[in-house]
Amino acid sequence: MNTDFTPEWEKEFKRIQFNAVRFIEEYYNKLHPENPIILNDEEKQKIFNRYKRIPLIDGSPFEYSKRIEELKKQGYKDWEIY
Repeated sequence: MNTDFTPEWEKEFKRIQFNAVRFIEEYYNKLHPENPIILNDEEKQKIFNRYKRIPLIDGSPFEYSKRIEELKKQGYKDWEIY
């Protein structure tokens, strides 16, 4: 029995509800393999910007922002972080 109060499906749902690029790559393309959406980085950024929603933050917003900046310096794209 899963002792975690958040089921795995809910954790994954929370991850994709704020990230349209992840939704396209992980769900839409699997549901429609006959007509997948293939995006380059520029297209991914445009879609991410258009549909982005930032989740509520537990803890210090400063620490969260600092972590985001660290990930960007490491080369992560917006749609890979959120």
